[in-house]
Amino acid sequence: MEIETHLTLICIGIVANLDTALVKQQPGVDLYQVSGADLRDQIDMALLDQLHCQRTVVFVGGEVAKREAKAYGLKWIEDTPAVNDALLQFWRVAVPELDSP
Repeated sequence: MEIETHLTLICIGIVANLDTALVKQQPGVDLYQVSGADLRDQIDMALLDQLHCQRTVVFVGGEVAKREAKAYGLKWIEDTPAVNDALLQFWRVAVPELDSP
C-alpha cells in the first residue's frame, strides 16, 4: 500500500501574490487560508486534517505567518512577487514527513 503525499499550504491573512490556480494544479495540495482571533486553532485544525499522510507543510504570508511558522518549527515563504516560484521550488526539494509536524 502506497502512502499518500500531501503538500499542506497554510496562508495566513491576506496573501496577495499567491497564484491559487497554479497551486491547486499541483497534485496533493491542501490549501488553507486562516486569519482572525482564533488563528492558532485554525492552524491546529489544518495540521490535524491530513495527519495520517506523509506531507510537507509551509506557511505563506507576512510577519504573522513568519511568527507562526517559527512557533511551529515549519517553513515560511514570504508573500512577495516571487512566492509562486519559491513555493514550487520548496515542493521540489522538501522531503515529506510522516505524521508531520
